[in-house]
Amino acid sequence: MAAIARLFNSSPRSLPVLVETDDVYPVHMLDDTKTLRGIVVTWTLRFDDVLDPDKLSASLSRLLEIGDWRKVGGRLRLKDDGRLEIRVPQQFTTDRPAVSYSHESLGVDIDDHPLAATLPKATNNSSIHPGAQNFRKFAAKENAPETLEDFLKDDTPQLSLHITSFNDATLIGLSWPHTLMDVMGQQALLRGWSLVLGGRESEVPPMIGAREDAICAALDTSANDKERFEMSLKQLTGWAMLMFGLRFAWDMMWNRVVETRTIFLPCKTVSKMRQQAMNDLAAQDGGEEKPFISEGDVLTAWGIRVVASSLPHPRPVTALHALNARFRLSSLVQASGVYVQNMAVAAFAFISPEVARGPLGLIALENRRHLMEQATEGQVLAGLRELRQQSKSGNEQQLLCGDSDALLMPFTNWTRASFFKMVDFSPALVCVGKAEPSRSNAPGTLVYHHASSMRTSPTMRNVIVVLGKDHDDNYWLTAALLPQTWTKVEEELENMSNHNSTK
Repeated sequence: MAAIARLFNSSPRSLPVLVETDDVYPVHMLDDTKTLRGIVVTWTLRFDDVLDPDKLSASLSRLLEIGDWRKVGGRLRLKDDGRLEIRVPQQFTTDRPAVSYSHESLGVDIDDHPLAATLPKATNNSSIHPGAQNFRKFAAKENAPETLEDFLKDDTPQLSLHITSFNDATLIGLSWPHTLMDVMGQQALLRGWSLVLGGRESEVPPMIGAREDAICAALDTSANDKERFEMSLKQLTGWAMLMFGLRFAWDMMWNRVVETRTIFLPCKTVSKMRQQAMNDLAAQDGGEEKPFISEGDVLTAWGIRVVASSLPHPRPVTALHALNARFRLSSLVQASGVYVQNMAVAAFAFISPEVARGPLGLIALENRRHLMEQATEGQVLAGLRELRQQSKSGNEQQLLCGDSDALLMPFTNWTRASFFKMVDFSPALVCVGKAEPSRSNAPGTLVYHHASSMRTSPTMRNVIVVLGKDHDDNYWLTAALLPQTWTKVEEELENMSNHNSTK
């Protein structure tokens, strides 16, 4: 209905009047990019308990009144030079709130609701579930902003909170423009929110870097400004970039359908996958001890092999990873507060067609080797210098590396944010919803979450997001894959389940 209304309301709208008394905050270099401008994030959190929606809303709004946390409650505006800024009311009011809040009470058990009953749930074996887009109703209210332009044309808070109450559960939907923050910013937000809700406001860490970009400050103060950016040798430019773009467009033309689903992997399954990868490495080198590979490396390797094996012809794969500068730059690691902004930079793993279809361990090791080479402080700074130069010259900030004929596979791993164990909304508990003996989480804690964007893009394909571990250390993933790849995923998961059942 909202989309239909927009079609009939096609007359140009005047921009909101600037309030001279508003505080003005900058939008930093890694926030204000063409890519992030095109994404409005939705994030849905499930709690198998009844939570007080007004307490949740009031505590979130209170968090955004503390120090520079106020930046999150601001409004996006476009400056004369085309860049974004955030304007924050001197005082939040009912007319100009910090958060756009909505609440719906459905009056049924969650498993009796026709849509909510299909939300992903943990199973004994690996399983596939509907993707986040199927549950848009719970992510945000019907007329919520869907594009950057929607935020610019109205006096709309960046952050929206939409709560859906059931008789035995609560769904919390958050949405915001991706220019606001990355996954570690989300973690800081939930942690601060939990503290305020629990009456521990004095423990809320200060938001730092709100007015000065800590990334640019790290570049300005770094003594290591001569190191060459090694990925420049693999950067796609000119003819190679054109060929990559044409190949990508061809793939989109002939493979129009992309399906987003959620994957559940029990901890026992991931443990066996990692053991198999380690065995692969031992067999490759006569049983000698091999370098460490993480569960994240193994999940990446599994994703690469599944996609590569589903292709009609072998192709090299370029795995695109989000490398968070918070954990790579010494000036940011020992921060006295939290950074609520985007601090992820691109890192690449180049996997040959032979390796991409081969043993899991070899893919995982190759992926890790490439990432470790790019994860040094010197190389992260070198990449950031390249991005800043592009920004100053007015070009779109992008670093795409690899072979021009490679299949691009973006990966994001949220495990480090530990959302399942980070959130504590028990102070808002009205009653415990599900009290089965098998329940492993405390009341008021998260049992499931997923994220999406308000508008899907046909370019979002061969994307895998690791949402993290739940309270039983099971993994949750979402993936946007072609139908033939999902067929391969189903085969792989069925083989895993059959293998486990024979043990």
